[in-house]
Amino acid sequence: MRPKISEREFEERRRKVQDFMAERNLDLLLLYADDRYVYGQAYARWMIDYQPQFEAALVLVPAKGEIALVTGAESVEFALHTSRCRTVYATPQFLHPNEDYPYCEVTSFEEVIARLEAQSERKIRHIGVAGKAFIPYDLFMEIVEKFGNEWIHDVEEALSMLRAVKTEEEISVIRYAYQIAEKGMDTLHQKLREGISERELAAEAEYEMRKMGSEGMGIETMINSGPANTSPILSRTTFRELQRSDLVVATLAPRYEGYHGAVGRPFVLGEAPKEIQAYIELVMSAQEETMKSLGPGMTGKEMDAISRNQLEKAGFGKNFAYTGIHSVGVIEFEQPILSSKCDVVLKPNMVFSIDIPLFLNKWGGMRLENGYLVTEHGCEPLNTWDRTYIKPI
Repeated sequence: MRPKISEREFEERRRKVQDFMAERNLDLLLLYADDRYVYGQAYARWMIDYQPQFEAALVLVPAKGEIALVTGAESVEFALHTSRCRTVYATPQFLHPNEDYPYCEVTSFEEVIARLEAQSERKIRHIGVAGKAFIPYDLFMEIVEKFGNEWIHDVEEALSMLRAVKTEEEISVIRYAYQIAEKGMDTLHQKLREGISERELAAEAEYEMRKMGSEGMGIETMINSGPANTSPILSRTTFRELQRSDLVVATLAPRYEGYHGAVGRPFVLGEAPKEIQAYIELVMSAQEETMKSLGPGMTGKEMDAISRNQLEKAGFGKNFAYTGIHSVGVIEFEQPILSSKCDVVLKPNMVFSIDIPLFLNKWGGMRLENGYLVTEHGCEPLNTWDRTYIKPI
């Protein structure tokens, strides 16, 4: 039986968030959500198991009582059917101006707020906002006009850290997400051959991951080959056909129950050129050294320095193109991100991706990415990997 997040878990999240609000004297939380890749679904999925499609939404968490969702007309029944939220409103802010919605009752945002005030038995004044950076300008200006800018507090960072230490149910779901990613990567490795295109490989991997229960991807699947396609940090999977001795870089991040399992691999089709083999050995060594130190009590900046310093000593400081360790959850890379500026102290049951980047080279680039659960005494790999990256043909 596949793992899931229980109703009890969502109830506990609501209590935890309302305790967070009480500590900060907040009357209401506005959590923005939409269907954009990576960040869009985060708070809606975590709070009420809702993944927006097409229409954006605000999750409204009052100081006391049940959560409400405001969204567009086409999403009301969808949200009631798929989420854990039983109070869903269509409000004018989320309606398309050129559409007719004869079947839908539209409720003003003011009326929704009045109902939440009655429910929580308090006047709503202090507002916490998460996802502020993604709220459309016009919508945010309406929020400011309604509540007053001086009463609006950005709680993005503090609230996101509530997700940092995972529960047992979350860990079970994330473990399975990594099993799905592993299946996709194994399939891709088996299908490597001369003449197959990057998009064909992506289709093979995604098909197997869907069969295991993936509901989609946390980021676009990236299957890239050759110097031009592997050099950028982000790449588009193309119709390029694989050739002998190609460097192939695969990044898979299947989403399962809202959670992600992110895995990245470099492969070589056939005999690896000595130069490419040396680069693969370098990122594997950096991965292994970082993994040895990942554990409770380490700070983010201490963890960041390990692989970064190793690549700098090898002459690739500028090619270590981004922070190499980030948390994994309902966002493919969420807080805490273990950068050189991060003072967060690691705790058991945090989950991290160690992602070693070596990009922006004339010969191409690569990443090696795996998931790890922080334990009481170190860390536990969430997916398997070995040193077999050469595909004989």
